[in-house]
Amino acid sequence: PGVNFSLLKELTFVNQKGFFRLPIRCYIALSKVAATMLSISKFIGLITLTVRGVMAAPSQIHLSLGGEPLEGTISPSGMYVGFYDDSNKDGIVVKYGATSELLQKVISTSTNYLKDHGYHHSALIENLPCDADTIYYEIEGDTVVRSFHRAPCESPPSFTVSIFGDFGYLDSVQRPVKLKKRDGSPFHGLEPEWSAQYSRDMLETMKDELDLMWIVGDIGYVDDSFASNPLKFTYETVYNNWMGWMQNITAAIPLMVSPGNHESECHSPVCVAREFKYGRHLSNFTAFNHRWNMPSAESGGNTNMWYSWNYGSAHFVSINTETDWEGAEEEGTGDSHIPWMKAGGFGEDGEFLRWLEADLKAASEAKARGEISWVIVGGHRPYNTIQKMPGVEGWFKEYGVDIYFAGHSHSYSRTLDVKSSPMYIVAGGAGCDEMGPSKESLLLGPVGSDLIESDRYSTGVLTVSDSKLKWKLIDSIDGSTIDEVEISK
Repeated sequence: PGVNFSLLKELTFVNQKGFFRLPIRCYIALSKVAATMLSISKFIGLITLTVRGVMAAPSQIHLSLGGEPLEGTISPSGMYVGFYDDSNKDGIVVKYGATSELLQKVISTSTNYLKDHGYHHSALIENLPCDADTIYYEIEGDTVVRSFHRAPCESPPSFTVSIFGDFGYLDSVQRPVKLKKRDGSPFHGLEPEWSAQYSRDMLETMKDELDLMWIVGDIGYVDDSFASNPLKFTYETVYNNWMGWMQNITAAIPLMVSPGNHESECHSPVCVAREFKYGRHLSNFTAFNHRWNMPSAESGGNTNMWYSWNYGSAHFVSINTETDWEGAEEEGTGDSHIPWMKAGGFGEDGEFLRWLEADLKAASEAKARGEISWVIVGGHRPYNTIQKMPGVEGWFKEYGVDIYFAGHSHSYSRTLDVKSSPMYIVAGGAGCDEMGPSKESLLLGPVGSDLIESDRYSTGVLTVSDSKLKWKLIDSIDGSTIDEVEISK
């Protein structure tokens, strides 16, 4: 500093190996180059820091009921806000409030179950006051202020739940089945022509009338995703895409989920061949239990495998028809039954069934006290599995279960006897790559049976009030009512 370089002829540079002289004109020229390079370096660094500092917008946003009830109430006091971030594992701020000013905040927790496949975040907004009907929220990195309705502290005049199972992704035009046998027919139960798009479109038209949704297993059929691209790893991509496909609904309406056999594992050729990179990491319902956030902690349940919740005048119970009881289909291994793809063991021996009986008994007692009017149970597999589960069919009757909802069968069926409890309903016709085109609109079951059945693409809507349950099966293609039934107190 302070040196007039124009008076100098040369500079001497000394280092550990000796010295060398440099004409001043060369030094000045090099200095200008160096200064320019430093500025560029700083500018590039600034750009790099800016890019790294700006979060990608969160995606796959979904809500589910959660939070301990406030004193003197029985419904959840809040909501789980779930979302995906491709690279950010740190806690992300979710701001919320009863107005769009969003004066409160909560920090998400994150989980990753497969290397290089992003982070799934969850933030619990809880202890919301009873008079806060509409809650606004904004996830850091998002540009949209969204909203949801708090679960009512007191039983409303009525509320509606869309209930169905076996819901795939897109259709055979957008995702054609390429995995075929030598004779050109689809491989192992896959259909050449199918659609889940009809049900997705129908849900979009219904969303403003719904208070929540419940999918009773087989979400997205992501384990079948390799059928459209047999030689690539597609499991995570399709699961991400399915959740993005549903975000317009699930970011506003809570979605509750139950485990089905298609949640158990990835058994694609790539997952099997690359056992330690993919297969083992995606076995035993891993993706299902990391992506979703159900109120198991609040209800004494276990992960997303079994739990319960109250809403209005009803107690809902999500059961595990897949594992953790003697004789369960995935008792030791997943859906493919490949020996090293283990499954089950979420609780101690007998834990699930002990929890289920205790939960049903407590619900029955709450019913007797007038705190609730209805007990509604859902699980993936239908009545023939309930018959095999030790004690369960008897508990349904003893503790006054009103309806049991299931899927698994890619169709619809309902027991006809309205006076006999519980009523058994299979609503597994939302559409997937294992269900072909809609056929008959409605037909009675086989001669001598007590069933009504339909093979149409469909979802169902249950309207609940203190004195009545009203169930409708809605045709996903034309919106007509296929079946309708009421249960009154």
